[in-house]
Amino acid sequence: MISPPKNANIVLLEKTKSESFSYHLKISDYDNTILWLNQYKADPDCQLYVDCDDDCFLASTELAVTKDKYISIWKGGKVLVSDSELNRLLTLAPELFPFLAVDESGQELMLAWGKRVSLEQALQTGIGTYFSRSRNKPWIKGEESGHLQNLKEIYISQDPYYIMYRTDQKGAACHTGYYSCFFRKLEQGNQVKLVYNNKVGE
Repeated sequence: MISPPKNANIVLLEKTKSESFSYHLKISDYDNTILWLNQYKADPDCQLYVDCDDDCFLASTELAVTKDKYISIWKGGKVLVSDSELNRLLTLAPELFPFLAVDESGQELMLAWGKRVSLEQALQTGIGTYFSRSRNKPWIKGEESGHLQNLKEIYISQDPYYIMYRTDQKGAACHTGYYSCFFRKLEQGNQVKLVYNNKVGE
């Protein structure tokens, strides 16, 4: 049984099945999330996934989805935009904003939140970096487990503002031990089905 949080931001992701690295992201509340889920549940060709925290949902559909526009700002260890353009993009950043990690095959790995300092650190190190609100500091994914995200490319969407990491994922992206945080597929009757037979290493 999936129950989205009632007093927190919820991220809704839409993508066309045949396209990789192309999404439409919305930040939603509880009521609008329920409406969104019901809309996609009515589409027999849509596959719905939920992340490990129940606060991000992914709809993979045959329909044409509005695509967010990305700027590739970093690839293979090199910043691809001028210093002035990078500063402009960083200046636009809200205090806290979504970071979407996708592996090189186009598999969605996780949705976390970060700050400007998270992005600046990722640009310097090439390692997937987010922000831990509980510890009030940048959080390197896999710093303790060794399941690092070695970045291949970093994209920015300005409207809505979020980051997409294209990454080589080492081990499990999810703290539960599954390769992806989107390891549950929503079925009829609000039931869930596991996407993977085993956790990483089992």
